[in-house]
Amino acid sequence: MQKLKALLLVILCVGIINSAWTQQYEFRGVWIATVMNIDWPPQNASVEAQKADYIRQLDMHQRNGMNAVVVQVRPAGDAFTLLRTSPGASG
Repeated sequence: MQKLKALLLVILCVGIINSAWTQQYEFRGVWIATVMNIDWPPQNASVEAQKADYIRQLDMHQRNGMNAVVVQVRPAGDAFTLLRTSPGASG
């Protein structure tokens, strides 16, 4: 009976340690879409209003337990550049 109790205690300890490690390194992310202003930025907003809304969204996602944010920063490929091709494009 003592061996069974010791075995159960070891299994419980391993489970708790494994659970804590998994929670520490778990990727919980959110995607902030900018296509057609789905998530951000607000339409017709000033730069300051866009910054405030972005910070509000980051704070909200942090409160909801997210630990990663993926932000789409170039939705339509319409950035102005002097290059003939998109920066980073091959060819």
